[in-house]
Amino acid sequence: MKKIILIAFLFPLIFSSCENSDALSDDELIQAIIDADNRTTISKNDLPKSAISTLNVEMPNDVINIAVLAPELGYEVEMKSWDFFDFELDYERNDNQFFSTNGRPLESSKNKKDGWGDKKRKDGKDDKKKRGPCFKFQYPLSYTMGDGSIITGNDRKEIHSKMKTYFEKNEKTKENRPKLNFPVTILMLDGDKNEVSKEIESHDILKKVMSSCKGSKGDKESGDDRKG
Repeated sequence: MKKIILIAFLFPLIFSSCENSDALSDDELIQAIIDADNRTTISKNDLPKSAISTLNVEMPNDVINIAVLAPELGYEVEMKSWDFFDFELDYERNDNQFFSTNGRPLESSKNKKDGWGDKKRKDGKDDKKKRGPCFKFQYPLSYTMGDGSIITGNDRKEIHSKMKTYFEKNEKTKENRPKLNFPVTILMLDGDKNEVSKEIESHDILKKVMSSCKGSKGDKESGDDRKG
């Protein structure tokens, strides 16, 4: 009898939460997922199978970096280019994927993959619940590969494609990871959202910039407790 009463009590709540999320447009649901206070990092295996299938079809050359669940709302998935090294060019990406709780892809009418998004407020402080590139590179850029060959490209996708071809013929290990050739120039937003350029002389300096990106990018789901 107690079980019957409990089910009768829970069913309207479950139905109500589903009804509320279904009533939202994709844009509203994406923003609700971003703004949710109870976001939790999950493993790839916790994503709906339909979401994983969509990612495999739509982004076959990428791997999942971080997957986050906003209970009763949906999922946000950050992709990355490689699973064996930190690819500097991923820091200019603006293509996080969003899914409903049942794995339906959410389409944003506001998403500008080549834009800055709204990552920084006018006072210069990071708004951790907004998305956008941390910085952008000025191209062309070049990488030195493990065998001494050089890969050059005019955007991230071109360089990634050439590296993919390279690694199909060569061993994919951390020791064989590509090395970005310096100096490079990056573009960032200042406190007034003006685009400014900065020359980076070494990988150590770029690592500091990348480290600051991670601090502002991951909000509650960042840290060493991320699941793979």
